[in-house]
Amino acid sequence: MSFYCGVDIGGTGVKLALINEEERILRTDSFSTSSGLGPDFFVDALSKAIVRLTKESKASCQLTAIGIGCTGPIDTDSGLILNPYTLPGLEGMNILDEIQSRLQLPAYLENDANTAHLGEIALYDKGIVPGNTALMTFGTGVGCSIRIDKKIFRTIGGIHPEIGHTSAGVNSDITCYCGKNNCMENVLSGTAINRDAQRLFNQTPEKVLDNPDNTEKKTFREHLIAALTNSITTIVGIFNSEQVFIAGGMKNLFAKYLIPETQQRLDKLLPVFGGTKIILTEGNLYSGSLGAALLAKIRYQEIHDAPLS
Repeated sequence: MSFYCGVDIGGTGVKLALINEEERILRTDSFSTSSGLGPDFFVDALSKAIVRLTKESKASCQLTAIGIGCTGPIDTDSGLILNPYTLPGLEGMNILDEIQSRLQLPAYLENDANTAHLGEIALYDKGIVPGNTALMTFGTGVGCSIRIDKKIFRTIGGIHPEIGHTSAGVNSDITCYCGKNNCMENVLSGTAINRDAQRLFNQTPEKVLDNPDNTEKKTFREHLIAALTNSITTIVGIFNSEQVFIAGGMKNLFAKYLIPETQQRLDKLLPVFGGTKIILTEGNLYSGSLGAALLAKIRYQEIHDAPLS
């Protein structure tokens, strides 16, 4: 029987999941990313974790392939990590070459938003999820994944589209590291929302949104709802996404303060927007590594012409 390991590499931590052919998670593990210690330290820690996960499985496990979801920018075709922002010390490393050389197994790389998308669909119930969906992750930054006709969308050349740095339709007086002041990441990320609540009101965003008792606080709330509405309608208008999954560390704040009114605004728009439903993800800590393992299974079986279960 074939088994697949999924790896979810984030700026803070790395999560792993081992699945069988029935796509059931058999075992999980995690460790601190510590990217600043350099490529050799990281690859050594990752290789040992994969071997340990396989050996500790109660099943008689023959690992077949490894899927890796990594915070971008990355080049999925070449295997290069191109992200000095949240993975300092690993930029320029070819993660595929390193892992394949160490473990002598095929490995596949994808943006972590895409692997999270695959994992969330599997957890949600992929039998009832429409073919066109989007996933938006709001945490330290903003990540977006697009799925069209049940397949993850990628641009030519294997580069994941940086949708998180497209306009949210709301300007900030602070410039993002991308050079713009109106991108999703500079308005809707956890970094931006916490930054603005603190510098404008010396409060947490929850306290500001719980009691918007003056014009400035009402404007803060309106900007967030307008930015989320604009961002979703942009994605839906281009990709015809019928469901938009909301994930990430800011998910609960969005669910309480922003999503209800955003959904109301979507419902009042043209059918191409109004038919779209906002769905909160299941919130499983290992959805990203599950998606990476599913990626490994899909890619391996596509290459070897095996029937997908």
